[in-house]
Amino acid sequence: MRIAFFLLILSVIVGLVYGYSCPKPCYGNMCCSTSPDHKYYLTDFCGSTSACGPKPSCSGKLYFTADSQRFGCGKHLNLCRGKKCVKAKVYDAGPAEWVEKDAGKMIIDASPTICHELTGGSSCGWSDKFEITATVTSLTDSRPLGPFNVTEEEMAQLFIDHEIAMAQCEAEKTCNGFDLE
Repeated sequence: MRIAFFLLILSVIVGLVYGYSCPKPCYGNMCCSTSPDHKYYLTDFCGSTSACGPKPSCSGKLYFTADSQRFGCGKHLNLCRGKKCVKAKVYDAGPAEWVEKDAGKMIIDASPTICHELTGGSSCGWSDKFEITATVTSLTDSRPLGPFNVTEEEMAQLFIDHEIAMAQCEAEKTCNGFDLE
């Protein structure tokens, strides 16, 4: 009994010291913070409702994500794994903060099509630890939704465009949970 209690206390302490913690919780159960290094785990979803209007169909090749609490509804994201990227549109909120805590990292919840394009697999769960880079697209990006490849120089430009786009949405209070303040 004492050993079980000791292990329970030890696991709680280790979780508090080394576990993931959302810097800016919002909406009661989500995280509004963006990753400072732009790194996230990729998961896939196909929900029955949408926080941003009509729910996209989950059949066919559609490129959508959740995470509206971070980036804002309707924003476009570039999701990259290595030099392979997908441009997607934010349609929903989520995932729940507890999912990210269990994963130990922030998560981008995306359509099954994006999971397949970036991993070759048929599903993506947080325990798969598929690490991706996520950036908000520039307002002048005319690339269509869907897959594309990048060079190192183009990847560097995606980061610059992201910083500009995030500064604008923060000024407009349309991302990072600013509507809660």
